[in-house]
Amino acid sequence: METIRAASTTDSLTSNARSWTACVAAVAFALLVVAIPAGRVPVWHSNEARYMVLAQDILERGHWVIPDLRGEPYLNKPQLFFWTVAATSVPGGAVTERTAALPAVASAIATVAAIVAIGASAWGWRAGMLAGCALASMIGFFVVGHRPQADVMVTAWTWWALFFLLRARRAGWAVAPLVGFYVCVGAAIISKGPSGFVGLVGALVAVAATDGWRAVARLRPFIGAGVLAVLLMPWYGPYLTGHRPRFVGDVVVGHYGGWVFRRGLMTRVESLWVLAYALPWSIFLAAAVGWWRRAPDAERRLVGVWTLVLWALIGLSGIHRVHYLFPIYPGLALLAGEFVARAGARGGARALRAATWGFAALALAVGAAAFSPLARHIGREGRPYMPDGLAETALLVGLLLVGATAAIVAARRQAFVAAGLAVALATGAVFVVEGMRYPTRFARDFDVRPIATAARGVTPPGGTVAGFPDIALSYDFYLDRTVVELDRPRVEQLLREAPRGALIVPRSSWTELQSAAHPAWRVIASHRVAGREILVVGARSS
Repeated sequence: METIRAASTTDSLTSNARSWTACVAAVAFALLVVAIPAGRVPVWHSNEARYMVLAQDILERGHWVIPDLRGEPYLNKPQLFFWTVAATSVPGGAVTERTAALPAVASAIATVAAIVAIGASAWGWRAGMLAGCALASMIGFFVVGHRPQADVMVTAWTWWALFFLLRARRAGWAVAPLVGFYVCVGAAIISKGPSGFVGLVGALVAVAATDGWRAVARLRPFIGAGVLAVLLMPWYGPYLTGHRPRFVGDVVVGHYGGWVFRRGLMTRVESLWVLAYALPWSIFLAAAVGWWRRAPDAERRLVGVWTLVLWALIGLSGIHRVHYLFPIYPGLALLAGEFVARAGARGGARALRAATWGFAALALAVGAAAFSPLARHIGREGRPYMPDGLAETALLVGLLLVGATAAIVAARRQAFVAAGLAVALATGAVFVVEGMRYPTRFARDFDVRPIATAARGVTPPGGTVAGFPDIALSYDFYLDRTVVELDRPRVEQLLREAPRGALIVPRSSWTELQSAAHPAWRVIASHRVAGREILVVGARSS
């Protein structure tokens, strides 16, 4: 009897070690995907440059509570994300592309860890491991997860909030996990602002849909209000006490109101792009619908409703950008991971095989498109992700086809977990290769550093660099000079006088302005950025 007990204990320890190893491996896999390109892409998007410029103001001037942006207090977003960018930059004394990317990378990995933990606690370690691998191998996760965007941090806090919500539900709505839930919601809010409230709305609707509306009272809203009040004070307190009229009028009413009401109803369907960015796993989600109906599950229902609420709220926003969709991907990964891990033994084998063949068809379609003239017509910011030569194209297509073949063989043998891993590893391998290659191509098309260097060279320290008709915040990060945007009358007035600094202007605009400019204005440098020829004009240094 003692021998049997000892063997049972050994088997249990071995099983636990295997499950922990698999879950840690999923997190490590995600780290590999996002860490390789992190900090290697030049700053182009103003949404990214904004946080970097704010963090640099914190380091240089100590404006931790309300940093300045182009000489004005910045009130549109709370401080947590650019605080973390500043904190990671303290050892070097300056914000860099790499230090700015660290908080986003850490947040992306924390999100994967949350998904693994939710999946493992709800449906077992295989579901958690597969959900983490699915998230790490989604197109949208790769594209955004390594970029300095607050949405990545919001996502991490939001999905850890769901983890604590599920723990509270299993524990009879105990206070401690509920406090953890509200702390995560509050942290999501102070990472970016009102978008952090999606977790709170998701909890209310998901609990009501799963347990009934009376169960909503078990969320202990008075405790939640107290926790949120404490956490939100660093944001609302200084903004309301020091800049109440501007914060309420321009930010709350103007900025956030415009975010919701700025565009028409039909434009909201742009959020359906999440299905493309969730490839290849949206194929498995489509195959899972019938199985979900035949095999209901309370926690899957809660996760599904939570995900749909986040999707609906993000879809209702008036502006859509790829990073806004980031909080939706973890829920889709969870649902896909649970389907692959459990459906084979619960009447869903046929649907799983169909999804595997769907991935194979996708791999073939991608391969055909990559070798066709269609690939050359992909423009703008999608172009850097396209391989340059035949060797790279063949490698990427080969990885997908090998993964598809392995997945089909595993599915035919009823080894659906292995099939899911084959899909994840093949797609992840493509992202690893792209993570090494695409930053160079991105710099070729979207690098403002040559322009910034030239403008800084003809503008003395403390001087001003002007931009017309506008100038992206990425220039602020690289210039280390005061930057102003000029309208047409002001730029014409500037050009009538001898230059005392630099003007950054598109070639097309300079052609219109040059005839009326003072003869001392000359083209100092020229560089093509995002398909436009951008000039630096000023006085040539002697």
